[in-house]
Amino acid sequence: MRKICSLLVLLALCTMSAKADTPILGTIQASVERMYQFVKSQNSSFDRSIAENFHAVGQVYGLRGDIALCQSIIETGWFKYTGGTAVTPDDHNYCGLGVTVLGEKGCQFATVKEGVTAQIQHLYAYACTKSLPAGETLVDPRFKYVTRGIAPNWEDLGSGKWASAAGYGEAIIEMYEKMMAFNVQDDDTPGNPGTTTSGLTASTTNVTLSGEYGSSSAPYVDVTITGTNLTADIVYNSNSSAVTVSTLSGWNARTGGKLRLKLNTNYTLGAGSYSGYVAVQSGSSRVEINFSVTLTSSNDNPGNPGTSTEMSLPTTFSTDWSYSAVKGNSASWFNPANDYTRNMALKGDNLYVVQRDPDNSTGYIRIVNAKTGALKGSLSSSGIANDAYQFASVANMDGTIVACNLAYGATSTLRVYSWSGDSSTPTLVLETSSNHGARMGDVMSVSGTINNGKIYFASNGDYLSRIYVYTITNGKASTTPQVITLKNASGSAYDLGGTAAVIEVRANSDGTFWATGKGGVPALFSSTGTLIRELSKTAVDDNVYGTSYCPFTFGKYNLAAVVTYATTVQQGYLNLINVTSGETSAVKLNSFAKLGAASVSNGTFVTTAIASVDNNKIHLWVLIPKQGVAKYTATATVSIDDVVADIDDCEIVVKGRDVTVSNGNAVSISLVSLTGVEVASVGGNELDASQVQSGIYVVVATLENGERVTGKIALK
Repeated sequence: MRKICSLLVLLALCTMSAKADTPILGTIQASVERMYQFVKSQNSSFDRSIAENFHAVGQVYGLRGDIALCQSIIETGWFKYTGGTAVTPDDHNYCGLGVTVLGEKGCQFATVKEGVTAQIQHLYAYACTKSLPAGETLVDPRFKYVTRGIAPNWEDLGSGKWASAAGYGEAIIEMYEKMMAFNVQDDDTPGNPGTTTSGLTASTTNVTLSGEYGSSSAPYVDVTITGTNLTADIVYNSNSSAVTVSTLSGWNARTGGKLRLKLNTNYTLGAGSYSGYVAVQSGSSRVEINFSVTLTSSNDNPGNPGTSTEMSLPTTFSTDWSYSAVKGNSASWFNPANDYTRNMALKGDNLYVVQRDPDNSTGYIRIVNAKTGALKGSLSSSGIANDAYQFASVANMDGTIVACNLAYGATSTLRVYSWSGDSSTPTLVLETSSNHGARMGDVMSVSGTINNGKIYFASNGDYLSRIYVYTITNGKASTTPQVITLKNASGSAYDLGGTAAVIEVRANSDGTFWATGKGGVPALFSSTGTLIRELSKTAVDDNVYGTSYCPFTFGKYNLAAVVTYATTVQQGYLNLINVTSGETSAVKLNSFAKLGAASVSNGTFVTTAIASVDNNKIHLWVLIPKQGVAKYTATATVSIDDVVADIDDCEIVVKGRDVTVSNGNAVSISLVSLTGVEVASVGGNELDASQVQSGIYVVVATLENGERVTGKIALK
């Protein structure tokens, strides 16, 4: 009896100490950042997209993609492919599929995603008898050889199933436990052991300020910023000049302190209500402090812009010129019946439009009068190579036109050229045949200047949305780009559409950027590629197809021009939307006429939206390949107050029918009726009102510093 009792106790102890098996199917526990940093700690050249795909594809199949990565660590030797295997990194075979003898090549896959998917599908075959998830295509060539459901747990994969070794599955779980205990930097995923919690917090995220325009006493609010385990300095920026930001004594770039948000009582737009936000960021950690401010006017305060004019939202919308498939008309440089026109950029009064011949060998950058739509000429293509799509995209880099070719294939050459003037010959800015994605150049975006700026591309590679950023110094770009993978706040891949090469980037001064693609709404990302927020789908009629989003300011309003379609990529048109209250609450102001016919598709997915503000007018241009190109004007009503004073000793002078500004260099002058309708305008310091009817009018002159001089005049 004593022996039997001892045996029962031993069996009980063994049962208590044994680990439970780990199901292959289940919810992923590790974040992408943890997976990436764990492998990176042993392999400095590890490609982050592999971890991203294990995480993303695992979620699709309801399978532990984080543990599958650990299986691959064992199979590939930390993705170094050592130990005698013939599998190489470009095979994208991360688990030895098809390798039955040491030295065999095994299966080969075209992309990272395909290779990861094949491994996940093979594990899925072992784990269950269910069909593949809806919409998934079988890419595992050895799926049919598995006895379905024979190994539901990781520990079941040894002993002649996936591998001959009895402890194969246990070794995978042991590697997974090491990964979960790994000390990760800048990963605040909840529930991850070993995580170093990091991030930014603010004592308040909503601030209200009010004061009098011109007052020397400006109200302010102090906000406490707390940084925890940060690995990058805290930076801050206000998106509106209505509020200035400064640090108080004791501020630390890694731990924070107090930020002072102060009302700018000399805000050049004058009296009114304004809103915006202060962005505070460290690496991928970000917090926004939203503010709403009110500036009141005083009739005793001479020179107060708030007592002069104030623009409302646009209420009148007109078409200046349009070539479209719907109208069936074309220009000498644009034919809606083909897709040989790609995109365009604006510089001054000129549009620069990319086109190509049907054989793709010859490209053009047409110079078009932006006001009339008439062809003026072309930029020189002297010395430019005849690549696939000699010109694919064009941009204005603070007054310098730059254009790129199409790099069609991972080893093809990507080139960027610049033109100092319309009659100059092109200069090579960037040339690289290796440091780019599988296809790049469909859309090129820029920021800064040709001497100190950046060029942005996207690549469709393995259908992950990646941004390649090349830095320009003194007219030459570094051939080694910064690569930013777009991701959700959770760290999983953010998909802007299967053809990610057509992603457009709009960079902001605070380091954030807008990205818009074939299959996703315009979205704002941090400087490291983490999603911040998205534009409301309702503002673009619930159609996410469109590749151009152009945000801009109009008086106290934040507006945007954005392209969308009536059906998928047919019947494209431009929208003007109001995002003053935030992109998630965007409101459409107007949809312009459809350019494309119902039977015409934009197969390139490339579009262009451009906006330019001139006093109370917004000039808008849109280009949609195969569908149309057009220019529109949106005009706002101007409200008139009775008392208008001079600014900085400037005054409006009327001699006959000539209107000028004395002691000031006006960049534009407008003549507005008392009902708020603009009747004449000019760029410069002298307006000819000889064609205007006699009557009382308000003059609105904008100076070089942004201030406005206004006053009533009588034309006889």
